[in-house]
Amino acid sequence: MPFVKNCQGQGLVEYALLIALIAMVVIGAVFILGRNLYTVFYGIAEALQFGCGQVSAETFRSYAGEGTPASSPPTLSQRPAEGTVTQSYWFCHKGLDIANDEGVPVRAVAGGVVRFAGWSDRGYGYMVVLDHGGYQTLYAHLKQAPSVSNGQSVSGGTVLGLMGNTGFSTGPHLHFEIRLGRELVDPSLYLP
Repeated sequence: MPFVKNCQGQGLVEYALLIALIAMVVIGAVFILGRNLYTVFYGIAEALQFGCGQVSAETFRSYAGEGTPASSPPTLSQRPAEGTVTQSYWFCHKGLDIANDEGVPVRAVAGGVVRFAGWSDRGYGYMVVLDHGGYQTLYAHLKQAPSVSNGQSVSGGTVLGLMGNTGFSTGPHLHFEIRLGRELVDPSLYLP
């Protein structure tokens, strides 16, 4: 007795082969893309949940005002924290995520004035916003209350807090943003 006897049976075999092919492609994609696949899915989830960067823009306005026109792009001499970049700047993620162990120091990338230091009700957990005159920086998901206060002047390298996992976060990391004038920009363009 043959395995496939009629057209109806043939359709079932083709369907099973198609499902097997799709499964192999998905397994291959996961194997090849590895961590990058996680980044893509995380970005999609973030876009669906938060509306493609709207939270970032609204957070800056809420905690630091409208911003002032930038006189020139920032020149930064250091990174805000040691670690691995796990999420880059893109249309739906208006910052840079740097992951490392909880408790790694988070430092000011340049001198400025603390515009906000505390708990964000917009998903960023404990965070700090610094005004550097023409541009601002945001440091989010700190482990605990920041070690600086509103209105305090800080120099580049000052410890603002510790890397953490507060707010809407899936693991210990720093979410770092730069607002140049009134626009959020890609931090990787300005970091050493």
